[in-house]
Amino acid sequence: MNISPKVYTILGTYARAFVAAIVSSYALGNTSMKALFAAGAAAIIPVILRWANPKDQFPDPATHV
Repeated sequence: MNISPKVYTILGTYARAFVAAIVSSYALGNTSMKALFAAGAAAIIPVILRWANPKDQFPDPATHV
């Protein structure tokens, strides 16, 4: 199964946002798995909205060096 570089870029964006929200929430003392997951999910909503907007140009790995 071949995954294009653009898909890797998109998945990486989702993963970074998700993990950053979980780590920051955990660092503040929140250890509830439900709350950590909710923080991660809330962090990727803006990324999903950006992807869903047809007028927004999502980063293209071919143009970034």
